[in-house]
Amino acid sequence: MDDLLVGCPASLRSAFTSSMQSATAAYSSQLANCASSESGSESEKPSVSESSSDSNDQASTCSSSELQKRSTGCIQKMTAAAAGGDTCGAWQTYECCLKEAFSSCGSDMQSQISTMMSTMKTQYNTILPGLANCASATCSSGSGPSPTPAEVETTLMASIELSDPLAFSLEKYVEAVKKATGVAQLPEAVVKAFEIIVKYMLPDATDIATARAAIAKANGVAEDRVQVAQSGSRRLGAGRRLASNVDVTITVTDKEKAVAVQTSAANTTALGSELGGAVSVTKAPVTTAKVETKVKSAPSAASQLASQIESAGSDVGGTIKAEVQTAAPQTSSNGASSHFSFVLAAAVVCVRAAF
Repeated sequence: MDDLLVGCPASLRSAFTSSMQSATAAYSSQLANCASSESGSESEKPSVSESSSDSNDQASTCSSSELQKRSTGCIQKMTAAAAGGDTCGAWQTYECCLKEAFSSCGSDMQSQISTMMSTMKTQYNTILPGLANCASATCSSGSGPSPTPAEVETTLMASIELSDPLAFSLEKYVEAVKKATGVAQLPEAVVKAFEIIVKYMLPDATDIATARAAIAKANGVAEDRVQVAQSGSRRLGAGRRLASNVDVTITVTDKEKAVAVQTSAANTTALGSELGGAVSVTKAPVTTAKVETKVKSAPSAASQLASQIESAGSDVGGTIKAEVQTAAPQTSSNGASSHFSFVLAAAVVCVRAAF
């Protein structure tokens, strides 16, 4: 196990070591009993008559090798749930997957898994803040219908390209999202802004500050509501010279102003006058509504929400692009979700060691 963690960050190795020490302490008495039964007298050992085919079958089902086999599938389920950005929901998916896989092993195994996962939540809280506060999952007992899993809330940002901003209805959008996702509760949605995006050909050697000021004045908005970028590259800093072909984004707060700016942005007369040269539109202005959307769903369904919301475009009257807003900051180049999966993968090794 030390070899497995050689390439891991020091913080993860430290947390893993702490978890192993806690696990060793928690199960030291049981390990000692195992050792004594191996070396004890014949009277302490079970007789052949005490054995049965049922106990042999259970030993196979509840073995360490079976735990390792099942853990791989549970990690996959956890990773899918983690895509929604909900740490507790993903952890509970993993916890239930293990518990339900070994429900036939009896209460002792279930109790050991619960104890082990409780210890790990505390130890790994330094790497995944908030993990220790996650409630224990309510899982199926293995008989009868499974209970409805606890819902998790996923926050997504939907960018809706609108052909007619005035026709956009937030209420209609909410209903469309509910229909597309199949959730029982109405999603929560807030319009954060309307963005008008247009491409211009500006006079040669126009600097960024002059371009921004002229575009803001021509469209009746504050300069801090205008972003100017060389077409196909990052936004330039103040004072830099522009290539003549630029991307412009103008941000406003309501759809009425969005319509007015979309109209004024298409008229180059005022902008050309401000810049003292010819200006042409190379791509007509398009308005996009930025809508923060919160959806409650089963953990297993969280990873599908973005594509489901995007499918609702025809019901809203525009083209939708949606992405999950991750609450936790990224802690590595692979992002928070992959880091979360990596930490839990190490935790699985800890679970296997306990058994």
